Amino acid sequence: MKLALQFGAGNIGRGFLGQLFYESGYHTLFIDVVPELVEQINKEKQYPVKIIGDNEYTITVKNVDALLLTEKEEISNAIQRADIVATAVGARGISAVAEVLSSGIAKRLEENSISPLNIIICENLPEPKTTVYNEITSHLPQNLLESFDENIGLVEASIGRMVPIITEEVKKEHPLLVRVEEYCELPVDADAFKGDLPQIKGMKLCRPFSGYVHRKLYVHNLTHAVCAYLGKLKNYKFIWEAVADGEICKITKNAGIESARAIHQLDGLSFQELEDYIEDLLKRYSNKHLGDQIERVARDPIRKLGPGERFIGAAMYCFKAGIIPEHISIGIASALFYKGEDETSQKLREIRTQKGVEGILKEICQIEETNPLFNLVKQAMEKLKINNWL
Repeated sequence: MKLALQFGAGNIGRGFLGQLFYESGYHTLFIDVVPELVEQINKEKQYPVKIIGDNEYTITVKNVDALLLTEKEEISNAIQRADIVATAVGARGISAVAEVLSSGIAKRLEENSISPLNIIICENLPEPKTTVYNEITSHLPQNLLESFDENIGLVEASIGRMVPIITEEVKKEHPLLVRVEEYCELPVDADAFKGDLPQIKGMKLCRPFSGYVHRKLYVHNLTHAVCAYLGKLKNYKFIWEAVADGEICKITKNAGIESARAIHQLDGLSFQELEDYIEDLLKRYSNKHLGDQIERVARDPIRKLGPGERFIGAAMYCFKAGIIPEHISIGIASALFYKGEDETSQKLREIRTQKGVEGILKEICQIEETNPLFNLVKQAMEKLKINNWL
């Protein structure tokens, strides 16, 4: 049986990639840092994925086991045998994973007959491929770099499936249960593969991939965030409640349309398809059964307000295309006033208290007063105040 190594056994790892690998005929070896999770996977050798929507059903993912990231020798041996590798560990976990990957890749590249290996990168990073490349190659001997470039494919992917937080109540049903929406498409960079293309269910080969990266970050992630931060201002708890609010839905959709116009102009993607994509997103956000919480989508606001990210990146991309990001600016303004419970939300509040929103725009967003976005966001704040949202 073909072997897939899945770094990260969390919601995306189990609830999306693990399902696709299983349905494509792979045995999946999960690699994670949580001992209890690894132990449970090895005990059960399978887990349920519950599809939540109008038609609810459960898929049992089989042919799985797991290793801890600290079991480096076992992982290295598995990398030598692997047919495909994927990562879904989050920005903070990439360095540790890359170090372990480099060991197995080095052994693989030193073999007499080298078999190409593709690594599907499922991370929300501004430059996923460049980041992973630099992290892995920093641990490789210089004499292997040329062989690495020839035989190791770093394939960016765009993860669109929504997986809400697993509550303690859900865990009582089954400790490994993941609840997901039905949407199950995996867009990947068609030009990044080395050797034969892997046959993976749901995988969509895309070129040029930059357009799909922008679609994910500047349309999906953007509209999800706009919906969440505006929803928080109105004291909603769930995403479906926010998107059901006519005012929020209108602003969210128009923010997506602004980005879509920029992507159409600069990346060449069909505007009609982008518009249909936005309508589909709004429909998916309204899925009550998912129970997707605003707190989950809105957490870590400092990262999401960073340059190149879903808000500032989308707004600047609009300016580049000659489009005024009026509704995106409303989303930015709402995020500046987010009052969440996570650590970075508390830090955002401290900066706002000490230096005002101007301090956030300059320090976090890296937007100076000379940037047209600076005044556009200030104008958006006034609109929110006039409408009693702030």
